[in-house]
Amino acid sequence: MKKIISFIFLSLIAGVLHAETLDVNSPDGKLSVKVSVDGGKASYRAFYDGKFYSYFGIAPVLLVYFPFYFITHALPSAQTVCFILSAASVIAISALTVKIQTAFLKRVNLVLLLLSVFAVEAGSLIFTVQSSADMYYTATQSGILFLALFLLFTVSAYQAESTLRKCLDFALSGVAIAFLSMSRPNMLVYFVVAIPVYLNTLLSKDFKFSQKLAQVMSFAVPTALGAAFVMWYNYARFGSVFDFGANYQMTVHDVSDYSFSAALILPSMYYYILKLPSFGKYFPFLKIDFINIFKNSDYGKYIYVTSTVGALSFPAVFGAALAPSSLVGEKNRTKCGVICLAILSALFLAYFDTCFAGINIRYLADIMLVLILISTLLLCDFATNELKSDKTKIIAFTIVSIMLVLSFAMGMLLILNNERDYILELYFNK
Repeated sequence: MKKIISFIFLSLIAGVLHAETLDVNSPDGKLSVKVSVDGGKASYRAFYDGKFYSYFGIAPVLLVYFPFYFITHALPSAQTVCFILSAASVIAISALTVKIQTAFLKRVNLVLLLLSVFAVEAGSLIFTVQSSADMYYTATQSGILFLALFLLFTVSAYQAESTLRKCLDFALSGVAIAFLSMSRPNMLVYFVVAIPVYLNTLLSKDFKFSQKLAQVMSFAVPTALGAAFVMWYNYARFGSVFDFGANYQMTVHDVSDYSFSAALILPSMYYYILKLPSFGKYFPFLKIDFINIFKNSDYGKYIYVTSTVGALSFPAVFGAALAPSSLVGEKNRTKCGVICLAILSALFLAYFDTCFAGINIRYLADIMLVLILISTLLLCDFATNELKSDKTKIIAFTIVSIMLVLSFAMGMLLILNNERDYILELYFNK
């Protein structure tokens, strides 16, 4: 199995780099591909003990590459894999947006809910990731999908009334977080978002101890099995259960040199949250500028930077600013905990990504689903439940609707102008 996995991951970089090539054969000898290498070594692969490995998540391999290969005897392209994952993400994110609003809002405005679905879909960057599909974006798309499923089943478990339904939802959320760890391990920070739901279950007086234990075990068993598989997979490749292989990657810098730095707190907040796009005179009128964190800076270490925009480029994310006023006096402690921990974990992940990965619009996808999901929840709550007079409700409804529509538009524009610029480059600028 180790040889099969290594072969499939090596095959993914065939044709990506225009350099020397390496012949790679499948274990049964029936399939052979030429893998591009850079300077005799596969670029952006992990090189350990004389072998090349991928440090990207294994979930797409297990769920898409293996089934596709066994059925068709051919490897799918990155575009095909990302399309399959994004199609599933559309369904999961739609269900999540509806579920979280019906679970945490006293009254739901159907028009705002519909607009929220569109805003969260586009704002999660799943369409941007799909338009930029390659080996790097495949793990990101998989991470978005399983994060959405984890949050969906967690909120569903909170809303469920019967023990059986709660056990089922907790089990599915455990499976989702297991696959999340096999996609984008840094996204596991969002586990803390579910803690208020777990505490609500443990402290509830509506269930007996045996029923609570069943719910706990429903989540714990698939999570433990997933963790055991990931640790075995890491140990089989790199000799350590906690080694994902990133430290052995063949990149332009030794990533073991990365560390937390207080000097990157403000830059991470600016580039991941505050930075707005620039605009041009030609369609799509949106430009994502290449950034240089070293300019006018005395930061002494290497950091990977390309082009990006901040979360506030999506107007709906301004709704997160409503959190303090919306939660004051809120009696639902689970709702308060989920909202606060979601925002804080997204901000922490922006800082973590800056320190250990860099600044890139692909990394922005790590935080956008959670930020825009919680922000739309707060906006809809404010416009529907917190205002008293009809006049102010109409004004708030109009403003919130515009913010949601603009967020959807921003997400769609990033399909045309993103890190890869595939559509414009291939079709409009020939």
